[in-house]
Amino acid sequence: MLWHVQKLRGNRGGVVAVKTRDICGADKRCALMLRYIMMWLVEGGLAKRHKQGVYLIERKDMERVLAALREWI
Repeated sequence: MLWHVQKLRGNRGGVVAVKTRDICGADKRCALMLRYIMMWLVEGGLAKRHKQGVYLIERKDMERVLAALREWI
């Protein structure tokens, strides 16, 4: 997850989309854990749930998100 978000940081645009399917594929346990992590970020105000399996992180919040993920791990 951390590696994936760091990789997406270099893309264009104002928002980064984190897609569960891109990270976990068909692994349901991975998807459940990713949902738990992303909902933790949503509750903290660092991400927004766009639709099922897709979460949006604003580019200006990327450093705070990465710091929170490093701390959580």
